[in-house]
Amino acid sequence: MPFEVAQATLESLEWSRITDALRAVCRTPQGRLLLAESSGHDVFEADEGGVRARLRETDEARALVDRDTLPPLAGCIDLRAILARAAKGGVLEPAELLDVRSTLAALGSTRAFLDRHETGCPALFDRAAGLEALPGLERDIERCLDAAGEIRDAASAELAGARRDAHRLAGELQHRIERTLAHEDVRPHLSDAYYTVRNGRFVLPVRADSKGHVRGIVHDASRSGTTLFVEPDGMVELNNRHRQAELAIERETLRVLRTLSAEVAAEAPGLRRSLDALARVDLALARGRLSYDMQACSPEVGRDGVFELPGLRHPLIPATDCIANDLRIGADFQVLILSGPNAGGKTVALKSVALAALMVRAGMHVAADVRARVDLVDRVLADIGDHQDIQASLSTFSAAMSALADILRHAGSHTLVCLDEIGVGTDPSEGAAIAQASLEALADTRARVVTTTHYNLLKEMAELDPRFENASVEFDPETFAPTYRVRIGAPGASSATTVAARMGVPQRVLDRAGALLDREDRRLDRMLAELSAARAALETEQATARAIRVESEQVRAAYREKLARLQERRDKLFGEMRRELDASFRDAHGEVARIIAELQRAPSSRRAASARERLESLREETEREQQERGLAPEASSDAASDAVDSTPIDWPRARLGDVVRTPGGGLGTLLSLPDRRGRVSVQVAGAKLSVARDQLAAADAGDRARHAGTSAHRSAAARQADAPTPPVRIGGASELDLRGLHVDDALDRLEAALDLAAAEGRDELRVVHGIGTGALRRAVRDHLPRSPHVVEWLPAAREEGGEGATRAMLRKD
Repeated sequence: MPFEVAQATLESLEWSRITDALRAVCRTPQGRLLLAESSGHDVFEADEGGVRARLRETDEARALVDRDTLPPLAGCIDLRAILARAAKGGVLEPAELLDVRSTLAALGSTRAFLDRHETGCPALFDRAAGLEALPGLERDIERCLDAAGEIRDAASAELAGARRDAHRLAGELQHRIERTLAHEDVRPHLSDAYYTVRNGRFVLPVRADSKGHVRGIVHDASRSGTTLFVEPDGMVELNNRHRQAELAIERETLRVLRTLSAEVAAEAPGLRRSLDALARVDLALARGRLSYDMQACSPEVGRDGVFELPGLRHPLIPATDCIANDLRIGADFQVLILSGPNAGGKTVALKSVALAALMVRAGMHVAADVRARVDLVDRVLADIGDHQDIQASLSTFSAAMSALADILRHAGSHTLVCLDEIGVGTDPSEGAAIAQASLEALADTRARVVTTTHYNLLKEMAELDPRFENASVEFDPETFAPTYRVRIGAPGASSATTVAARMGVPQRVLDRAGALLDREDRRLDRMLAELSAARAALETEQATARAIRVESEQVRAAYREKLARLQERRDKLFGEMRRELDASFRDAHGEVARIIAELQRAPSSRRAASARERLESLREETEREQQERGLAPEASSDAASDAVDSTPIDWPRARLGDVVRTPGGGLGTLLSLPDRRGRVSVQVAGAKLSVARDQLAAADAGDRARHAGTSAHRSAAARQADAPTPPVRIGGASELDLRGLHVDDALDRLEAALDLAAAEGRDELRVVHGIGTGALRRAVRDHLPRSPHVVEWLPAAREEGGEGATRAMLRKD
């Protein structure tokens, strides 16, 4: 069934402003003309195949706009009048031929661009079928005309020869007339010392009273009649030859222009086809550009009457100024009843849904977030605004009932109906009854309906009929100003007295109105208002809590990063000090060995005394270096003899219950990790000791085996300390930004980040991948279920990035 929408519906939805916005981003007059010549209905595709084809074109055009890679359409001119005159045998002016050449160049560039991008833009490539370059005609015009529109000498050998003759004869004429001008017999009779050209011939300004003294032909006279412009007899023949050369130039120029015009006429049918194809391509690119400007997305399209519109905005309101709302209809209910205060945004939301349906039919993206779905409908019926017509004797209510009757006659299963303030303009009880009966009848036809109302009777229908659902527009409970946010699932209070107060109605009038209100209606309105205020307060508290949590996580991450940097710096400093001390010890040992060798070669008391002094000096120097570096002096030789080779403990990997070697060479169990002072708790032979971390050493496999054999009777506390315990969970969420990365690099970083988050005991990992073309988002979401650390993934909330981010919930083993 072809798509149907009444002109009155298009006018009430301001569809012309959508087409005006589309026309404004067209880059060629052909595209703007195609849109202007299309009536309101011609812009809509009649069947599902056409809609999907146009949407694919818009998708490809949006991708080109996002990459700032567009066909070179500049230079296209409206050639309709030029081609029509050429087809009738007319001779085109040089400027018109330049317009033809400019358009041909744009056609050729666009054809070449689409040929290069055929793989990436197959729909646009198909849309450009019939667009052909005409290089032969473009070359001929380029050969014959320069950029200023002058005929080139290369256009014709005859033209070049005539121009050479005219130039040469003009030089001779100038030389001869200058000699005549300076002749003593002529000079006294001239009104001024110059020469000029009249009727294409060189002449002298002769005084009228000296006419007989300068023989020649008079071609003109001054306004006053006191000066005659005379061609001297001696220059007549030369002037004739010069004039003949100029006429030859004119004839040959006309012949060249006539030839080029005939070529244009011969190519006119193909040129028109190419321009028609160019207009279709330009219109597709304009839809892509408008999608970019509106921050719109490509929706999913079906035929089940489902509208899922997360983050829906009115397409004519800038995204920065418009409040986005999540609206839906068709999946779990058929009729959405919007209620709430006046000027709260109900009608804007109503129009946004209807415009989304129309824009998809026109192959355009919708102003909503990704994952939007807009199923195709065969009709869009709307009654918005006041249709009062004095000439037709229609009151406001009569006009509304006439429009409602027409909607009830034409509504069906594939129909979207939008009704603004249904049933108003008459007795409220009767109007509400008519409205309820009409909505029930529309629901029986399985139409999808969005309506606004202030009737409490309609608000109660959602509680009685599962085909109906309430939605409300909210207002700030403190300022009583509308927030323009729509919430599905709860009715809204009209708050008429609040709006009236904000508009300046006197308080005594408002007090009297409150006293006159029906008690039940007033109680219901008050309950709805209190519910809305409580909900707004709760959302504010939730937002504050989320902000505090994010801030605390940021502070925690900053401290953790600072601690890691300090740890790294400390380890680096200790490493450098250890290397320096090792070098010093090697030097000292070498010196000792050299002294011993000298003593062995020639032992004597003198040499022994000298060696003793040198060894004492070496010891003092070693102790001084240790003190300068803040290290304790070496243990005595007896303790050193008891010491054995040891390996330092890798503290970042240490765990409670690890077996360690104590300063005395014994074995113990690690009960705590280093505190701020670098001290740890160790259990040795049933006693709990507190020692410096640097006094402990790592136990090897043999040590651990011996320790296990001697600990058969250890206490329950010791057994708990010996058993490996899982790392302390940090909790919270960490964040990974993958924007700007290729898919392979991004997945590598994602895997590493998941491992780190799991090791740190995180609850979740927030992955920021952006929206773009959706390739990176799909890759991330396909990869997450395959990770052993991930339980599930969720799209981020709108305030946390929406479809531009994904939350990976981690296992809590």
